[in-house]
Amino acid sequence: MLRLDSNLFKSVVYHIKAFFQRQQWKETVIFLFFLLLSVGFWYLQSLQEEMEREISLPVKYKNVPSRITLTDDNPQAIVFRVKDKGLIMLSYVWLYKFAPLEINLKSLQEGTKGEIIVPRKTIESCISKQLTSSTTLLGFEPQTIELRYAELGSKELPVIADLSVLPEPGFQQAGDITVAPDKVLVYANTAVLDTLHVLRTVPAELKNVNRTQELTLRLQSIAGVQMDEREVKVKVPVEEFTEKRLMIPVTCEGLPEDYTLHVFPSEIEVICRVPVSHFAKLTEGDFEIRIPFQEFEASRTAGQLAIRLSKQPPRMIPPTLYPETVEFIMEQHTKP
Repeated sequence: MLRLDSNLFKSVVYHIKAFFQRQQWKETVIFLFFLLLSVGFWYLQSLQEEMEREISLPVKYKNVPSRITLTDDNPQAIVFRVKDKGLIMLSYVWLYKFAPLEINLKSLQEGTKGEIIVPRKTIESCISKQLTSSTTLLGFEPQTIELRYAELGSKELPVIADLSVLPEPGFQQAGDITVAPDKVLVYANTAVLDTLHVLRTVPAELKNVNRTQELTLRLQSIAGVQMDEREVKVKVPVEEFTEKRLMIPVTCEGLPEDYTLHVFPSEIEVICRVPVSHFAKLTEGDFEIRIPFQEFEASRTAGQLAIRLSKQPPRMIPPTLYPETVEFIMEQHTKP
C-alpha cells in the first residue's frame, strides 16, 4: 500500500513538471509578469498626478459656557474636499489619522437668542491645521454653523469636602476643613435644580498626616448639571497635640442670699487635648462650671450632682472632667 502511494506521488510530480516545461505556459508567465509590471508603473505614475477626495471629520465643541446646553440637532461632522498628488491622498486614507475638529465656543459671538455662530473662517482654520502645505482645500459643508442651545437655570450650592483624615499618633485635626471656593454656581433645568442642596468632592483619604495639608479635589459630576468650577482647594489644619490640665471652680448661679452652699471638691480638674501652638493661650478663664441653683435644689436630698462645662473654647475637642460628679451640702439660714 505504501509503495502504491509513492508511485502515485511521483506520477503527479512528473505531470506538474511537464506542464510548466511547455512553451505555451512559459509565454503566459512572461506575459503576466510584464502585465503586472505595466500596472505597477501606471499606478506609480497616477500617484504623481493630482486627485480629489472627500473626507468627513467629527466635530467636537469645547469650552461650552456653563449656563447653556447645546441641542441635539447641531452638526456633528464636517465634510470637506481636498486636492493633492495621489501619494499624499493615499497617505490620508491609509496612514494619516485625522483628529476631530475642535471648535472653541469661548471665543465665539452669540447671534440671535438661542444661537451661536461658528463662522467659515473658524471652520477653515480648524481643517487647514491638519492638512499638509501642498494640499488644497477646495471646499467644505456646512460652511457656517449656527449652534442652537437652551438657557439653563442657576443656583449657588455650598461645597462639602468628602475627605477622611487619619493623623499620625500624637497629631490631630486642629480646626475645620476649609474649601475654596466654598460655594459654586451650577446650571441645570429647574426640575434638577430643585433636588440639589450641596455639592460634594470626589471621596479622598489622607493617612498618617503630621502637618497641615492643602490639596485639590474634583467635584462629583451630576448628570444634567454644569458647574462654573470643576475643582476646589481644600485645606486640612493638622498639628501636634498635647495635654493640658486646668483647675476650674464650681459655682452656683442664682444662689439666694439666705443660702450657703458647700461643694466637695470645690474645683474640678479639666483635662484638655490642645494643639502645641495653642498650649500657652489656653487658660482657666476659657472655662466655667456654673450650675443653676434650681439643679442643686432638685438634687438636695441626694447631695450629689453631675458636673458639666457651661463655657469652653469653640471647636475644641471635648475635655475630660475629673471628677464628673460633686457632693454638696446646702444650708438655709433662718431670718432673725
